[in-house]
Amino acid sequence: MISMLYPKMTRTRKVIDLDGMWKVYFDFENQGEDFSKGIPGKDYIPVPSSFADLYTEKKYREFCGDIWYETEFVIPEEWKGQRLEIRFAGAAHRATVYFNGRQVTEHEGGFTPFGADVSETAIYGEKNLLVVKVNTELRATSLPNGETKQLKNGTLMAIPYFDFYN
Repeated sequence: MISMLYPKMTRTRKVIDLDGMWKVYFDFENQGEDFSKGIPGKDYIPVPSSFADLYTEKKYREFCGDIWYETEFVIPEEWKGQRLEIRFAGAAHRATVYFNGRQVTEHEGGFTPFGADVSETAIYGEKNLLVVKVNTELRATSLPNGETKQLKNGTLMAIPYFDFYN
């Protein structure tokens, strides 16, 4: 089982921190699963962060739907044969995680940690591709909760029952 505690580097545990600049793609056209092996565009944002705090344009600041994130990193060769887990502190509100083009987990729960064992899909000593699709649509039954309405022009609009950004 994957521990949801914040991992710390120790003599027996190695950690790669993936915080930093990640490629991002707002899926305005709802193109979907085509991006599990890499996302289009050239935009980057810091992770972790709230995208709503980073943009001034209304279409980005109030975006509701799928946002894709991507990063690459190298896993040391000497880690081969060991259990390799990827951990997220949270993703609001639903996330699908792809590692080297293969779906490794899904999670719903806004601000709760989750993870996946990626030992079988890891490439050691070379770049690994991590792609995460985060869906920001709100539901009355989700935590935090709210609604998602579709406007006449087809745009989705989140109506939160809380006072902070996704």
